[in-house]
Amino acid sequence: MIAETQIRRKLHVRVALRLLAICTFGCLTGFLFFDSPYWMAGIWTALVTGGLFFETIRFVIQSEQKLTAFLQALRQNDFAITFSENQKSDNYDLHRAFNQLNGIFKKLRSERESQHHLLQTVVENTSSPLICFEEDTGEIYFINNAAKSLFQVPFMQKINSVGRIDCRLLQAIKEIKDGVRLTEKLMVNGRASMLSMYAQHVLFENKNLKLLSIHDVSSELAAKEAETWQKLLRVLTHEISNSAIPLSTLSSYIYEMVMKANAEDRRLNDEEQQDVMESLKAIEERSKSLKEFVNNFKNVNAIPEPKLEKLDVSKLIGDLVSLFSKELAKEGIELMLNVPSQWIYADKNLTEQVCINLIKNAAEAMGNMKANKKIELYLSKDGHRLAHLHVRDTGKGIAQDELDQIFIPFFSTKTGGSGIGLSISRQIMQKQKGDISVQSEPGKGSIFTLSFTC
Repeated sequence: MIAETQIRRKLHVRVALRLLAICTFGCLTGFLFFDSPYWMAGIWTALVTGGLFFETIRFVIQSEQKLTAFLQALRQNDFAITFSENQKSDNYDLHRAFNQLNGIFKKLRSERESQHHLLQTVVENTSSPLICFEEDTGEIYFINNAAKSLFQVPFMQKINSVGRIDCRLLQAIKEIKDGVRLTEKLMVNGRASMLSMYAQHVLFENKNLKLLSIHDVSSELAAKEAETWQKLLRVLTHEISNSAIPLSTLSSYIYEMVMKANAEDRRLNDEEQQDVMESLKAIEERSKSLKEFVNNFKNVNAIPEPKLEKLDVSKLIGDLVSLFSKELAKEGIELMLNVPSQWIYADKNLTEQVCINLIKNAAEAMGNMKANKKIELYLSKDGHRLAHLHVRDTGKGIAQDELDQIFIPFFSTKTGGSGIGLSISRQIMQKQKGDISVQSEPGKGSIFTLSFTC
């Protein structure tokens, strides 16, 4: 627009000068014809006036044609057109301006093409799979090499083609909202991959495009799973050793005592009989403890499949609080609620089990305290997809080196604790397409957060 304005201004100046000359010679012609004896000279000035008039018309038409041709070339991104820069020409300034603007636009187009080529190269060669498609028609605007390699296809024109590879993944791609990170499983040629997807809408050339970034987190999950198994094995080894070693020691002690009495061909005396009875009692107690441990281990893997339904989290928490209010009041614990009405998708019974476990844990974390004993339940939202229920206490907190272990089965920070409550709670939340996380600071309390889809 600026270039067009400058060119039109120069054109107006030249036309104005010609019109001024026409007016001047026209007035002179009238003077010579009517107020002067030199009427013959008026003929010549009339001819000059006519010539200037036709020259002005020719100049305007010619300039308008050149300006139209130049602007049309700009609209079509055609910068091959050039204009003669003859200084003797009346159109020298106009031609010079055209050529300068033409050069500027050539440079801008070259820079834009270079940037586009660089961006295209980066997108094509990035290790993260990227797909951009028009949401209305499903037409793929671009798909990079990493995405083609992930889906093992040479090309892809429609996003619905993903459905031939994995129907659930296609549904997840269509339903994922902006700013939400979603994890979905992909099966390609018998190989399973866990994909973490992130979506963002962009408006480009009046098209509503959905940009999807995909990250294969299979290796990270495998490493995390291996680490979890190592921690679990350490806990199992510790628990089994605590029971097996005393059993072995006491059994050997009884065996040696009986063999010694047989060798001496005598009966066990009263003191030895008392030792045997105490050892057998200890063996029985440790055996019961080991049996209970095995039963707990079974419970970790015996979580039923959740039956998701639409629940009002406010009503759910209200029903639970009535179970604990009197018990917490006896312990001197103040219970605070800030849970407005909010619909979530969850299994009612399983979710109640998780909430009961967290409230009990919060109360036990303040068992040795005499003052400032508070449990707060409050709700927050993350966009339109996730709702977070927080359970905060003012207890002793959890040490930082224990935070990443509290969800491991049989790990417990409490004396005599089974260590399966939080592990089962996490499995329940994950089966419901949710999650559970914790923040804690020793001496200041903990915040457990339950994340639900809504």
